[in-house]
Amino acid sequence: MKKTLLTFALGLTTLSISSVYAQCGCESTPSCGGCTDTAVAASGDIADGGCGVSYTTKTIMVPQQVNETKLVTETKMQQETRTREITVMKSVPRQETRTRTVTKSVPRQVTKTQSYTEMVPSTKTESYNVQVPVTTQVAQNYTVNVKHMETIEVPYTVQVPVTTSVEVPYTVCVPYQETATRTFSVNVPYTEMVSKEYTVSVPYTEQVEQSYTVQVPYTEQVEQSYTVQVPYTEEVAQNYTVNVPYTESHEESYTVSIPYQETLTASRTVCKRVPVTQYRTVSKDMGSYQCVTEEVAAPSCGSGCGNACGDSCGGCGSCGGCDNGCGSASAGCGCTKTVSRKVWVPNVVCEQVPYTTYVSEKVEVPYTYCVTKHRTETRTRTVNVNKSRCETRTRMVPVQKCRTETRTRMVPVQKCRTETRTRMVPVTRTRQETRTSQVAVQRCRTEQRTEEYQVTKTRQEQRTRTEQRTSYTTETRTRSQQVCKMVAETRTRMVPHTTMTTETRERNVTVMVPQERTREYTVTECDQVQEQVPYTVTVVDQVPETKTETYTVCVPVQVQREVNVCKTIMVPQTIQVPVSNGCGCGEAVSNGCEAAAPACCN
Repeated sequence: MKKTLLTFALGLTTLSISSVYAQCGCESTPSCGGCTDTAVAASGDIADGGCGVSYTTKTIMVPQQVNETKLVTETKMQQETRTREITVMKSVPRQETRTRTVTKSVPRQVTKTQSYTEMVPSTKTESYNVQVPVTTQVAQNYTVNVKHMETIEVPYTVQVPVTTSVEVPYTVCVPYQETATRTFSVNVPYTEMVSKEYTVSVPYTEQVEQSYTVQVPYTEQVEQSYTVQVPYTEEVAQNYTVNVPYTESHEESYTVSIPYQETLTASRTVCKRVPVTQYRTVSKDMGSYQCVTEEVAAPSCGSGCGNACGDSCGGCGSCGGCDNGCGSASAGCGCTKTVSRKVWVPNVVCEQVPYTTYVSEKVEVPYTYCVTKHRTETRTRTVNVNKSRCETRTRMVPVQKCRTETRTRMVPVQKCRTETRTRMVPVTRTRQETRTSQVAVQRCRTEQRTEEYQVTKTRQEQRTRTEQRTSYTTETRTRSQQVCKMVAETRTRMVPHTTMTTETRERNVTVMVPQERTREYTVTECDQVQEQVPYTVTVVDQVPETKTETYTVCVPVQVQREVNVCKTIMVPQTIQVPVSNGCGCGEAVSNGCEAAAPACCN
């Protein structure tokens, strides 16, 4: 603010100097030469000689900030207690007798006739057909196969062995290990919904006739004494408590559960199939066929030796005189022959053969998993608590009071008589029904899986060995044989034969026949009768009453107070202003230029 005022003062000073120069008609360095020292002397200012610049004293008004105290009028609200009269309506009770119409029910007995249908059983005779079985004996022919024994001559062929040595190539299977893949089936369980029938008992309702007892009401007039509470109002001073609410702030500590992630390491047991090589003992027969020569007894000569004896003995000449009638000599002939035959000589060798089997092993496998944990932190917060304090106040309360009066009135009393009636009652029974529900059944499906395993295989190698081979020559011989043959025979037997004959029979059938019947029953009906009944009513009249009431009013009041006010005033200030010495016009003439050198001004 001070800077603004100083700038304003300098501006006024510059403006005054410029106006002086302008009025004199001089430049910044006047050289008109018209003004003399006389003019300067007349003005009383100091000049620099010739037509130079002279200075004069001038008073100007400069603004200045001043603080002063000022009275200010304010309006405030002030409470005043005043009194006023109010009109209150007071309730005054009074008794008034009135009449009202009462509708009563007068019972009367009415006899009615009802038609109903009754099912009466009736018996009738009914004819029906019956299939009766009749059994008779019938002759039947049948065929039987009977056994019959016969003796026949049967030719047969005999193989006679002949042994020779032969170089025979043979193949040996050499074992080796190979990894193979096999497919096996696994039963995988799954759940399937299957329809299942079940039996449900379904209720249904039938109408059954039932006898019941009814209480039929009727009305009697009875004199009754009763007590009436007659109300009246009374003003009573009452103290009451008022809860005045207010708010308090206090610091409260609370616990916060903050979650965080933590990685844990654990191990689980995994079952793996591990291949294991084991050995088992295998017995092999590494024997071979060998040729054995031995003597065997020749066949007996039999009855009728002759040439046959010589053939069977081979012409050995030791038959002991075989002839056409050999007799006992043929029984102990003693003929032998050398026979070569091929015999298998066993050579059992035991050896250990490796094989691969799979063993289940439990292996501990580590794994990591994330766990969400919580840590507890205690924090503080500001909580506003609403509280209240109790204040006791007094007020006038109208209290309703009553006085007791005893009166008499006729009261209708409801009484009942007992009657027996009949009604159709619904009875709930059940019937069996078959329903279907969906049941979850555990089943298995077959899945094909693949695994690798070690297989022992063999490759074939060609080798050579010497073998004794026996060749056989075929001989045809004859022998007797008993043969059983089946011979068909026709026989007769008696067989029971059953036929069905139709017979007509009679039976008695009971049928329910409906019949219309009539019955009478008594019904109590009520007639509506109206009558006038007097009664007493308490009527409350509203009576005006004048009371004096004290109340509080807010009244405006004028109040003066001192206020510091910042005020701007104009203060006179003397400054030096330059003026012209000889060529001034207008304002310069009035400053002394015209009086001292009039010839200078045109």
